[in-house]
Amino acid sequence: MVSLFRPGRDGLALIAVRSIVFLSILVPAIAVPSIASAGARGPQAMTPVDMVELPRLRAPALSPDGTMLLYLRSETDWAENAIVNRYRLLDLETGRDLPVFEPASAAESYGPGVWAPDSSGFITLLTREGDDHRQAYFYSIADGALQRLTSHPADVDDVAWAPDGESFYFRAEDQREEETRRLVEEGWAIDPYDAARPAGLWRQVVGLEKARPLVAGKDHIREYAISRDGARILYAEAPGALIDDRHRGELWLYDIAAGKRRRLTRNDYHEDAAKLSPSGDAFAFIAQVNGEGEYYYEDNLFVQAVGDSAPRVLFSQTSIQVLDFHWDAAGDGFYILGNIGLRTELFYYGLEEGVLTRWTQGDHVLADWSYDPALDAHTARVVSAASPGEIYIARDLSRGFESATSDYGGIADAYRLPRQEAVRWRGRGGVEIEGLLAYPVGHREGERFPLVTITHGGPRASSQFGSWNASRYLPVLTGLGYGVFLPNHRGGTGYGDAFMRDMVGGYFTNAQDDILRGVDYLIDRGLADPDRLIKMGWSAGGHMTNKLITLTDRFRAASSGAGAGEWVSMYGESDTRYGRTPWFGGPPWSRDAPLDAYRDQSPITRAWRVATPTLFFVGEKDLRVPPTQSILMHRAVKAAGAPTALYIAEDEPHNFRKPAHQLFKINTELTWFARHALGVAYAPVLPAAAYAPPDGAASGEVVGAE
Repeated sequence: MVSLFRPGRDGLALIAVRSIVFLSILVPAIAVPSIASAGARGPQAMTPVDMVELPRLRAPALSPDGTMLLYLRSETDWAENAIVNRYRLLDLETGRDLPVFEPASAAESYGPGVWAPDSSGFITLLTREGDDHRQAYFYSIADGALQRLTSHPADVDDVAWAPDGESFYFRAEDQREEETRRLVEEGWAIDPYDAARPAGLWRQVVGLEKARPLVAGKDHIREYAISRDGARILYAEAPGALIDDRHRGELWLYDIAAGKRRRLTRNDYHEDAAKLSPSGDAFAFIAQVNGEGEYYYEDNLFVQAVGDSAPRVLFSQTSIQVLDFHWDAAGDGFYILGNIGLRTELFYYGLEEGVLTRWTQGDHVLADWSYDPALDAHTARVVSAASPGEIYIARDLSRGFESATSDYGGIADAYRLPRQEAVRWRGRGGVEIEGLLAYPVGHREGERFPLVTITHGGPRASSQFGSWNASRYLPVLTGLGYGVFLPNHRGGTGYGDAFMRDMVGGYFTNAQDDILRGVDYLIDRGLADPDRLIKMGWSAGGHMTNKLITLTDRFRAASSGAGAGEWVSMYGESDTRYGRTPWFGGPPWSRDAPLDAYRDQSPITRAWRVATPTLFFVGEKDLRVPPTQSILMHRAVKAAGAPTALYIAEDEPHNFRKPAHQLFKINTELTWFARHALGVAYAPVLPAAAYAPPDGAASGEVVGAE
């Protein structure tokens, strides 16, 4: 038995703590070419190609009978320039793989599978030859057959089985008239802007050709949950399908047998992940409001009796961001997945006792968590500095979690991984700030190192242990001798309402100072080299990068990904505005608009000061932070005389999805950092199998250019 969780309170108010252990069981390792080949020659520094090719696990689903585990495992397909997901199905008793259907093409990628109640197989959503839209298919484990279950005239989404297994439910956009659809597809008509079609809720009886609408019309069904007895559906309805419409939505309860619905809430905020209690007399949901319903607070859990006019907030005085929850088997309380800064843990809250108990503890992040009340079993990925996220199962919380996969079993033998450490310092006003420090691989005490400071997105988020995403690529940076610093500045989540609400009335109030003080703290400790400082970040991390380069020239190089430059245009162009309004005190087009606040908070206003060599990256189809923001910043920095370059990735949304673009970003940043912060050259690393060698190069030779 290996204890990964250690008991302790860790500074959490009103939280009782219980320790839980992970029990390691032997599961045959999967052959991972990059890891296996690296392991054969001993631990090596991870390259950019290794980082992009690293398989990722997600969407673990325990079968209802508890005997099998279905999950997704990614593969990097350089030829298709895509990261595709494939199913893996494990027999948990033997640890052996069970057969799963083959993809129709190399580019076919799968989403989460949905188990049938009798564990005979699962539903997957696919668009195969002959399908005009995404349809529901059923994979039978007994005979290995894949059968299409729907023939819907719109994309099928968000599938859930009825408990009896005779039917299932799904959401689908309302169908447009055939002639209108044809004109748009052929280019004779144009869809209006900001006019997404709403989705309705449908029921498909297995074996019948057509689905029947349950709830459809002008309003949009955002999400739904079926009661455990299958008699009712709790769903969230909004007046439109756009992101900000959800804040004007309400919860409804639909009686399936009677065909009638009942409105449960009347408020002006977004209820998320709502679930009915086992008895059906209460429901719970997550919302970003306080007990009075006022917006812009930490995500908290609310419970409300059916028929009551208002909910009750459960733990407003506790420093926790509620990410997900489930009612327990009896309906006496909740299991809760909570972000507490650098870590995400599992908690339990008993309604009668009113005590929040922490069940897990360690330098890790629990992700993709789910709970099966019939089995009383928990499933989750566990991410840490040593693992991108193996899947664990707990059938009895008092005994702990047991590992179900070993996809990363050889990663420590293959790669030299960095040591990660929680660090704390004092911000303005004496507020304690926390962050994560990843040391350079092979760091020796007393040696100063170049420091890359990476600020998180959100900003309603936090940096956490592990941090294996390709945008940050910690193992690559630390393998090259950089230290990496991820500060959890004010405005982020997991540290309580006051900490997160620091940005209300001014985005750049204390956050930027928190970061600079954290850098100074690492310099004062004799760790960071003050002459080799680098700044990078994506989304809100890009906003912060844009701000910091206007405040100081101490960073020798910077990279801003999808960052805001001018807040008025950003507010108007982005696909969401609701969550940004509190930062400035009102919309920029309102009467007596706070335009001075928008201008003062815009990095572009002081971009004339920038001396830091800065890269800019953004996706061509980024709706969250449109490319105009990066164009503005790039042109302003160029006019200021600082070295700069802007890269707009074709056909990419807010986060780069194509592996070639991910790799290009990493290689370009490493080249830029090496040149401007270290004064050395860096040769980009490319996958030899993906590119034809230039004239004069040997076949299979990896060619890089400075």
